[in-house]
Amino acid sequence: MLRHEEDLRPPHPRLPLGVTAVMLPELNFEEQIRLCRSLGVTHYVFRPRVITDEQREEPYSNWGNHRFDLTPQRLLEEGPKLKARLDTAGMIPFGTVPSLNTESSDDEIDLAVRGAVAAGASRVRFSPAGWEGQDLFDFTKYRDELVARFKNALQIAHDAGPVKLVIEIHQGQFACSAGLARHLLKRFPPDILGVILDLPNLAKEGQTAAHVAISALGEYLDHAHVGGARRLPGPADEAGFRPMVGQFCSIRESDLYMPQWLKLLTALDREVPLIMEDYTPHMTGAARLERTANELRDMRTGLAD
Repeated sequence: MLRHEEDLRPPHPRLPLGVTAVMLPELNFEEQIRLCRSLGVTHYVFRPRVITDEQREEPYSNWGNHRFDLTPQRLLEEGPKLKARLDTAGMIPFGTVPSLNTESSDDEIDLAVRGAVAAGASRVRFSPAGWEGQDLFDFTKYRDELVARFKNALQIAHDAGPVKLVIEIHQGQFACSAGLARHLLKRFPPDILGVILDLPNLAKEGQTAAHVAISALGEYLDHAHVGGARRLPGPADEAGFRPMVGQFCSIRESDLYMPQWLKLLTALDREVPLIMEDYTPHMTGAARLERTANELRDMRTGLAD
């Protein structure tokens, strides 16, 4: 359905709307662009990843088979053409989210950076390697190893780019909270290493005070991932205790009160793109994107300067 231009404004001038292609597995590139334009989405994040043979035999899914099969090598080779198509559509090639972390090889990091440059994307997500299991471990050793790998990756990003690397606040990784993210970020300048405020992951980690998290991230906060999540009691163990499990949902139903988070983001007094990534199950990517975009715009009055 066509919408009046006035209806497509973002929730606030400093909070433009974007999307990560991860949440649009059923659509090819042209279909993604048409959908984004119909919803007033301006910032596009590429998903350069290798789809395995096993995944190709499965239905389309956020983290598996994708109709737009954009490998890291293809992004490098076709990046200028993809950028030109976004330019023509009035959209911004904002960043990339490859499967890249501190265990990736130097060649993989170099390819991801050069691909982003070819497509005109100024940010590449680079994740700290996670941990296995829930046993205690040597935190200082783990942190120091990450810092060394980040130094190396940032040098590659400078030499092959330059592009900015961004860490995503994410469950199961070093930066699973704002405080731990800052603990790593403080060792590097914010113009070369930033952080993605991932609201669904923060919701799944547990209740977080918005003013504390955003203040802790400060000048390192680059952009936000916006989607909903809630914590629900899982199956009881033999003694009757119930561990919590996370479930994706609409931002209206999220454990995080979204109007408060967005209000504080506007208080930073600089642009903070809202990159939508709604992974609610049993919905198409297009339906999820339309719902989230409309819910964000419903906050417009409360965010007015």
